[in-house]
Amino acid sequence: MTQWLPLLGSLIVAAAVLGGILGINRTNREAIAAADERGRQALDAAQRHIELSNMVGDQRDHEAWRREAVLAAVASILETSASVRSDLASVQDWDLVTADEIDNVSADIHKVIWGRPASMLPRLRVVAQRRISSKCEDLLRTLTAAQHITMQRLKLHIDVEATVDELEEMAELWQKAMRHAAEQERALVETTRTELGIATKSSAPQPVSRPEPVAQRVELEHETPEPQAAPEPATAQVTAEPAAAHVSEGSAAEEHATPAPQSSTPAPEDAPEQVFIQQAVATHNADQRPVAQV
Repeated sequence: MTQWLPLLGSLIVAAAVLGGILGINRTNREAIAAADERGRQALDAAQRHIELSNMVGDQRDHEAWRREAVLAAVASILETSASVRSDLASVQDWDLVTADEIDNVSADIHKVIWGRPASMLPRLRVVAQRRISSKCEDLLRTLTAAQHITMQRLKLHIDVEATVDELEEMAELWQKAMRHAAEQERALVETTRTELGIATKSSAPQPVSRPEPVAQRVELEHETPEPQAAPEPATAQVTAEPAAAHVSEGSAAEEHATPAPQSSTPAPEDAPEQVFIQQAVATHNADQRPVAQV
């Protein structure tokens, strides 16, 4: 039996080693699987980040292209409008003496108005907001109306039967049309600036006022006169006491001096009463003197 003990011990050790190896392998496999999962998650996160970055870049490029397209179309329409208004303002200087010449000029101006700007309207409808395309159409229609009014005014000038009232009315109508066209241009500019996110003058930051230097305020504080100190109450009391003493002495002297003339004129039968009055006055003066001295 003892000869099998080493074999049994070896089997036990081998089983323990095999169990340890299997446990270690399982732990390693789990660690490898966890590492693979983390790597896959990191790869997916990086992929999503790259996709988001590409998407943001594409959106930025598309927005830049859209802004450039809107700006180019609106600038072309505004340039055409300014040119047409300049022509309509100076058309009276042309030598147009017949209705056919006026019609030919009107046709040329109409082609300028609805030529290239009309081709910009579909692009604006696609890449810009509806307000911009609507403003552009309103501007082109206003220019067309101003063109017709200008041509009618020229025809009235060459018409012999035209009256002064008709000429003045047509001139006033022409001025209104030109002003309305200028207002339409300004409205289109403001709408385009809002669409492109360009800050207007009204939204500019107000300058901050500079604070006043502290030195001036300190100098003013030093220049302020100091209030005079009130007189001490002790001095006032001392001053008041001699005054009261003088007043008391004066009153006592007056009281003492007042009955003096009566002593020389009384009758012999009033002598005891006069003596009693003098004694009372003297006693009163004696009582008042110490109070006045204090």
